[in-house]
Amino acid sequence: MCLNDVVIARASLSDVAGIVKLSQANDPEHGGMLLGHLEPEAVMMTISKMPSVVARKDGQVVGFLLSWSKATANLPIVKVMLQAYAGTKDAYLYGPICVDETMRGQGIAGVMFTKLKDFLPEREGILFIKANNKASLQAHQKMGMCKMAEFIYEGTEFLVYAYNG
Repeated sequence: MCLNDVVIARASLSDVAGIVKLSQANDPEHGGMLLGHLEPEAVMMTISKMPSVVARKDGQVVGFLLSWSKATANLPIVKVMLQAYAGTKDAYLYGPICVDETMRGQGIAGVMFTKLKDFLPEREGILFIKANNKASLQAHQKMGMCKMAEFIYEGTEFLVYAYNG
């Protein structure tokens, strides 16, 4: 699928460096809202086990959407989220999703979301968003996701959203 010379496709191991680079550019240290740091090994592992999506322009990663098995959820914040809302038995974890700042507003996030749902039909996706991240909340609501729960982690309020593939 193409969108203004942007190709949306399943992520491959050759995309790992671009995914990590884009995530680092959008972490809190650089003014972004992504939590934590994506390690290359973790990205390689999830891409090998679960479908993830990238947006590429001129061969460069300009967006990504990762998915994770609940069984591999070993991050403390994810454990707290799953206590607030565990989802269905075969639910998976959605995110993070990130689009390069210069490429936002073109519908790339929505197309990546649709592509991920195509890869994981009939399955529930679960994600968390900082309660103060208005842009992300609006984008995810626009994609049809519903608020399922709330939780506090290290003094910060998060909302749990979910959708059915």
